[in-house]
Amino acid sequence: MEKTMIMPKSLMEEKLFVFTGNDFNSYDVKSFMTVGRSTEKQKADVDLRAKFVSRAHGEIYRDASGVFYVDVNSTNGTYVNGLKLPPKTKYYLKDGDVLHIFNDDKKAATEFICMIFSSNFPCDSEIGRIEIDNSMAEINIGRGVGRGAVLQDRTVSANHASFFSAKLGWAVVDHNSLNGVYINNVRITHPSYLSFGDCVRIGTTHFIYDGKKFLYQKVNTALASSAEASPVTLDIHIEHRSVWQRARKLMLLQNINMTIQSGEMVLILGGSGAGKTTFMNAVMGYEKAEGKIMHGDTDIYEDFESMKYKIGFVPQQDLIRTSDSVYDTLSNAAEMKMPQSTSKEERAARIEKVLETLGLQRERNSLVSKLSGGQKKRLSIAVEYIANPSLFFLDEPDSGLDGIMSKSLMQNLRNIADEGKIVMVISHAPDRASELFNKVVVLAKSVQDNCGHLAFFGGIQEAKDFFETDSLEGVVKRINRADEGGDGLSDFYIQKYSERMAK
Repeated sequence: MEKTMIMPKSLMEEKLFVFTGNDFNSYDVKSFMTVGRSTEKQKADVDLRAKFVSRAHGEIYRDASGVFYVDVNSTNGTYVNGLKLPPKTKYYLKDGDVLHIFNDDKKAATEFICMIFSSNFPCDSEIGRIEIDNSMAEINIGRGVGRGAVLQDRTVSANHASFFSAKLGWAVVDHNSLNGVYINNVRITHPSYLSFGDCVRIGTTHFIYDGKKFLYQKVNTALASSAEASPVTLDIHIEHRSVWQRARKLMLLQNINMTIQSGEMVLILGGSGAGKTTFMNAVMGYEKAEGKIMHGDTDIYEDFESMKYKIGFVPQQDLIRTSDSVYDTLSNAAEMKMPQSTSKEERAARIEKVLETLGLQRERNSLVSKLSGGQKKRLSIAVEYIANPSLFFLDEPDSGLDGIMSKSLMQNLRNIADEGKIVMVISHAPDRASELFNKVVVLAKSVQDNCGHLAFFGGIQEAKDFFETDSLEGVVKRINRADEGGDGLSDFYIQKYSERMAK
């Protein structure tokens, strides 16, 4: 009996996009189309021109239920979303479906053709190539990553995903993006290995993997939305931060240099007295250090009066009135923090957006005094976020929260970073949501000079490898003093990182 799979018909114009080697073509989907290899006697509507494609390979039909594909008993068959379609079986196509034709069984194949059925595929693009070699470990994908593939697409998060080299080959991981990562039109829920020919969709961009490179649609930047802001970095160069105590100069921090990209969420870790809060205050410009802090082309120290409106800071202690409602609290904050030229309608829209981002819609009319600890903390964050700052700093926002509430709060902050913001967080429970962070700053207090130094800056797993531990709490244990239950290795790792950066 013939099997039929029914999918909803797209309301937009469907096209078939075909990747063949280093090129791609698009075809408008008609009521009937043949797919195959053309000959002088028989022309295929979708001409694939490869020897491993049968002359009459497949057919596409449109009926009242939608568009369906049938493999007409071809030699090598047709795969749909990674599974081989039985011959002469109707498959109703849904938006984003991926069809493959291989020159052999899928596992043994050395050539393939990839066809994508889509109504949301950018046509004004050229083929982009990312070559893979042994020196590469990771390729970042997003709107604000600053390297890898930067996608001009509002459906893509600032730091959306990464391709990375693992033990068994190349894989892809979704960095908790809002709109997900799809392999052959199936959304992934964990890091996943890639197979020959796989089509990875991020936003409206499709990456075709052939084992040696990724091919993707490289949209002409001249055609990109003018509303898309260019990624802005935060460049931190602190020579030293010191205070005078009893006519004696006391060094608090020394030699801290790093660059953070738009859309990155950064964890700040440190041993006892290493200067985490001092570091954060210095970066924000609240307590200036000797050095330079640049946000794009703006010097935060020299232009602090203008930059302070782009900086949001949430202290450990909640500073909100308990007698007000959630909505009134945000309304008052909007009046104080947003530009005076902002209309009532714009302020109201911003309040709704912030309520949604921080998960406070249901509590909008609740009194602050009736909120849980986690809800109060989210409201404190919302009060600062109402002005839409570019840089967002939080000092132990998860303090006093249980594991579930802490993870939920950190996901809210991840959503903020995905809007292209830079988010920096001090936390004493880093392993609860470590997968949500892009980078970690590790500060350590030297026994030799009693001053805070940079002991590491980089990725989460990279940090664990550097400190030879399987947890971020283990990282802190490495650099804490022995009388605090630590390993007392702060100077060892300060020196190790210094030597690494000098190479």
